Amino acid sequence: MGKLRPSMSVEEFEDGYFYAAELKAFARQLGIAVGRRRKPELEALIREFLRTGTVPPANPEPDRRSGKSRDRLAPETIVRDYVDNRRTKDFLRDLVHARVPQLKDKSGQWYRLNEWRRSQLRAGQSFTYADLANRLLELMRWEGPFPRIPAGRFNNFVTDFFADPGNKGKTRAEAVAAWEHIKSLPGPKTYQAYAALKAGRT
Repeated sequence: MGKLRPSMSVEEFEDGYFYAAELKAFARQLGIAVGRRRKPELEALIREFLRTGTVPPANPEPDRRSGKSRDRLAPETIVRDYVDNRRTKDFLRDLVHARVPQLKDKSGQWYRLNEWRRSQLRAGQSFTYADLANRLLELMRWEGPFPRIPAGRFNNFVTDFFADPGNKGKTRAEAVAAWEHIKSLPGPKTYQAYAALKAGRT
């Protein structure tokens, strides 16, 4: 597996696989503010640096204020010290159900709600728990599957693995083993690349 370096190309970066700790250390080396950024965010910022040669102007999500208690859960409360736990989710879900009773959860809604919240904080926007509930309502009402998250390579790989009729009856352990194999090789980390490699062997 290649080593992260400022002079590498975007293609070299895409062909490798790097753990979050490696990406954080490399981002700091490049001068990118890490904060509590998630792995996909770091990957996107590093790609931009490798493409342009300049540090992208992006502020990380502010850290939760040390020693401060969590936000009071009320619709009018401005989101500052958010805690992502069952209590908060139940509160937001109750706000949604007060408007649309019996609306069911949708797979992926909390991940996308957190991404929306983080994007608002990074942009310096002020918003309330009522605003979060409004966004959650939109997500729970979303028709069909959510758009795929490009940077979630492992999740995308596993989804495509089980969508292949040729893998009917296979286990998650087998899907993970296939991922570990393609991850160790240079080139795209996709199920399509794995399938092409497998076809080439057979």
